[in-house]
Amino acid sequence: MPSKRGLGKNGLDVMFEPVKKVVKERQAGENVGELAVKNLIPNPYQPRHTFDEKALEELTQSVQESGIIQPLIVRKKGRTYEIVAGERRWRAAKAAGLVKVPVVIRDYDDATMMEVALVENMQRSDLDPIEEARGIKNMMDALKVTQEEAAKRLGMSRAALANSLRLLKLPEGAAQLVTDKKLTAGQVRPLLSLTDPQQIDKLALRAAEEGWSARMVEEYVTSEKEGLSEKEQAEKLEAQQTAKNGKKAKDKARRSVKESQSIYVKAIQEDLTQYFGTKVKVQPDKKEHGGRIVIEYYNEGDLERVMELLKKEGPALQEEGKPFTV
Repeated sequence: MPSKRGLGKNGLDVMFEPVKKVVKERQAGENVGELAVKNLIPNPYQPRHTFDEKALEELTQSVQESGIIQPLIVRKKGRTYEIVAGERRWRAAKAAGLVKVPVVIRDYDDATMMEVALVENMQRSDLDPIEEARGIKNMMDALKVTQEEAAKRLGMSRAALANSLRLLKLPEGAAQLVTDKKLTAGQVRPLLSLTDPQQIDKLALRAAEEGWSARMVEEYVTSEKEGLSEKEQAEKLEAQQTAKNGKKAKDKARRSVKESQSIYVKAIQEDLTQYFGTKVKVQPDKKEHGGRIVIEYYNEGDLERVMELLKKEGPALQEEGKPFTV
């Protein structure tokens, strides 16, 4: 999975997102103000467990220069305030030495707090696939909702949500490779059809080390199910790759021939158009070697002129043994 470069949605874009929604909610009576950084604590239901250090450093630098533009969303918890959304901004504020940060204080219960945190992270693509799957599962358990209901709440399809949850069946080794961005969800998903955790971890590690595509993982899984040895698997995949390369070469050759034929037909068509002095279309059959020549005429005089030209060339064509009728 490619790493994120620059600030993008992890940096300045996060800080300068529109605050219209916050302002509107403030007008509706919400408490918007500032709180001391030291009085804020992380969200206990935060689905995100890893933070990109480089992106956090860039965000810290931006905070030092411009401060926190978008308020954090918090809820009161005893003498402190739990962060519902905006933990990265809070971390950056601490690193930048800020004393206070802007906040919106809301009265959320645990289930809603969990849902808001998950949605915010998913919208910003801040979660790795495993974190996202765990967050969805925790939210479903807390809200006691079905997959279909959870999908509606999160704005995703039922199938996409189900595929995400399937990743929780991965053994620890394979899951860690996804978390470390050495494999994508698409690469490990075929492994879920295997039942042996050690076998899954083994193939996942090979996929990461050897740079297998998702398609290659599928083929290796099929070979494992067939009981092939590693040597037999390698030979099978090599044969498949050779066949694919051969097909690609054939397809390329066909395209080349077709392009050459197209140029030839176009040249003939232009010659005929010039000879007859009217529009001529050469239409080769796709399945056969023959085709049609369509000569257009626009009045009776035009037709007679075309007929005279055809009669003039007819005997020559017949002498060459070519089919010709007028």
